[in-house]
Amino acid sequence: MRRTAEIESDGAWTSTAHEVVEAEIGAALTMGRAAAGRLIGLGMSLRTRLPATRKAMARRDLDLYRVRLIEDATANVTDDHIVEVEHQLLEQVLAPQRTGGTGLTGRRLTNAANRIIARLDPEGVRAKREKAQADRFVGVSAAEDGMCRILGSVPAAQGRAFDARLRELANTVCPKDLRTYEQRRADGLSALVDGAAYVKCECGQRDCSQDSRIVPTARKPLVHLIMLDSTLAGNDEPGYLDGYGIVDAAHAREITADADVEPVRPPSVTEATTYRPGTVLDTWLRVLAGGCEWLHCDVAAWNTDLDHHRPFDHSDPASGGPTVAGNLTAYCRNHHRLKHSGHWQVDAEGEIEMVAPTGHRYRPRSPGILGARERDRVADPASRRRTRAQNTAARIRAERRRRQAHLDAARRRRGTPSASESSNPPDPSKPPNPPTSPPATRAAPDEPAPF
Repeated sequence: MRRTAEIESDGAWTSTAHEVVEAEIGAALTMGRAAAGRLIGLGMSLRTRLPATRKAMARRDLDLYRVRLIEDATANVTDDHIVEVEHQLLEQVLAPQRTGGTGLTGRRLTNAANRIIARLDPEGVRAKREKAQADRFVGVSAAEDGMCRILGSVPAAQGRAFDARLRELANTVCPKDLRTYEQRRADGLSALVDGAAYVKCECGQRDCSQDSRIVPTARKPLVHLIMLDSTLAGNDEPGYLDGYGIVDAAHAREITADADVEPVRPPSVTEATTYRPGTVLDTWLRVLAGGCEWLHCDVAAWNTDLDHHRPFDHSDPASGGPTVAGNLTAYCRNHHRLKHSGHWQVDAEGEIEMVAPTGHRYRPRSPGILGARERDRVADPASRRRTRAQNTAARIRAERRRRQAHLDAARRRRGTPSASESSNPPDPSKPPNPPTSPPATRAAPDEPAPF
């Protein structure tokens, strides 16, 4: 700001003061014009609109990444509300952390800011949203190597529906199709343009299991919007669109105008001895989770797996690993695999604590829509029959059994004996092994569980 004022006083006519300062900063910090301009904009925001954030950064309470998130989230807040928005947001961002606790960052920090803004200035939020909707567009531009880029800006609910339809189309091929999930999504867009109801399988197998008689469904893709009863009745408490984040109350009511609204009911414990959670428990957990509950992960709640902390005992379900809210956590497919790889440990006695391979312990901040909830205990710690190390070893053994079962099934389809069948023929005098979890089906790293 000082250099801008000095240059403006010179009356330079060849370039604006902002352009001259961009050039100076770019040369000094070895960066281009655009990057220098963003840095200038951040500095001006910290000086004029976000003084408390600037002081927190000077104290080293905030890093540059989170400062940029705060600036981006509050860019459109009016001068009448910016002081209170900054105050309430910093109360959450700078709140003392528990031992091993992780700070508010990423999409969760942005959601916290949006929730505060929606409460303090609902009319302003609505006006900005309506302006953004009026500026909606989709563009197609040329790219390199015979490709095109598609860029657009559409209303949040439509974007989530579009994403859900591409996910559905990507999963219409058989498991032998070798394309990646992202490639199948791109081909799903072509299927939409062609009016097709499925992506043509490219496995090349005569016995392909894809049903070419798939017919289009007369329904919209399913999106999930969570709100309180009071919001539906007319108050200003914002809602939460799965996979997107906070939406203001008026927007939430617009989305639900032509939708089926279902109350979220607390689950019972009658399904504790079944492996797959029922609909009520499934919905309850995803609503409370708000997304993948791994550290700083933003995958949508309905695109996650519900994982048992204590492994479900298929041979004796009543003895351990119950299917109840306190023993289930939502993880995206990538973090679900990472947990079961054995490199990370997760302790869920009362609350989730993650132990990294380095030994560092972390307590993730819940992305929960309705706030953090206390996990119901599933057993008295004094009565646990296995140590944490034994639980980890059991999880690894179970995962290996599942992988071996998947390999054996693939060998049987090819008509070759499995490793276990060739070396250890079954003994008719012994009972069969207890069932294990079903083998994974065709799925992307962030796709829902195969149930």
